[in-house]
Amino acid sequence: MTTATLFVRREVATALRTRWFLIYSAIFLVSGILLVSLGNLNVALYGYRGFAKAFAGLVHLAMLFVPVMALLPATATIAEERESGALEYLLAQPVSFGQVFFGKWAGVSVAVLLALIVGFAAAGAVAVLRGVPPALIITLFGFVILLALAFVALGLCISAIASARAQAVTWGLIAWLALVVLSGLGVLVAFVRWGISERLLVLWTFINPTEAFRIGIVTVLDPDLSLLGPLGASIVERLGAGGTVALTGLTLTAWIVLPGLVGWLVFRRAR
Repeated sequence: MTTATLFVRREVATALRTRWFLIYSAIFLVSGILLVSLGNLNVALYGYRGFAKAFAGLVHLAMLFVPVMALLPATATIAEERESGALEYLLAQPVSFGQVFFGKWAGVSVAVLLALIVGFAAAGAVAVLRGVPPALIITLFGFVILLALAFVALGLCISAIASARAQAVTWGLIAWLALVVLSGLGVLVAFVRWGISERLLVLWTFINPTEAFRIGIVTVLDPDLSLLGPLGASIVERLGAGGTVALTGLTLTAWIVLPGLVGWLVFRRAR
């Protein structure tokens, strides 16, 4: 445990020294406060949906930036050291593969969560002062954490497979582009242009982590479903709000576990 803790601290310290931590923290800090401050949160006049629409902007901001924010450090962590030869030297020391891999996983995760907390806490505080229930802020941040950890696991899996840092980062950006573009707008275009069945679109909604994140959060924010669009509204009508939120949460949890395990298996074999 002591050795694993040292790896975690090493990864956190490395991440905190990079520019991405400050840049993404600043983006969330400024954008989140602006969205919440300028949004219509007058719950006495507009009720629950008054702040639902304001938070919808924050949800879409998270869909765009949180995956990149998690992927960039995660894709670099193993591939960069493999490329420089530092990984071979590290594994020659009296440490286990599990300590190295899971220490890196935990370290990158902690660094990403710190960046999110810095940026999200201020927006959440402003929202609470303007009358938004704290439970809603906690739920929203919980989904943001799941989304971030899912892409950390995906990035770590890519980093374990790639032979060089540039290759890993390129694959990570391609994965981000595919999953974000093929979310809400992408599936609707596919439905209209190619006549894909509704069942396949629903299945893709629960396979794609960014779309699952959007559906889960907006279901919590907007009980009358007007922000979900036709596909999301159809899902909630079938599963109910509670079932939809639970299933989207399970989807994001699966994205944390499965890519991480694949990355671990590849790391053990490929080193």
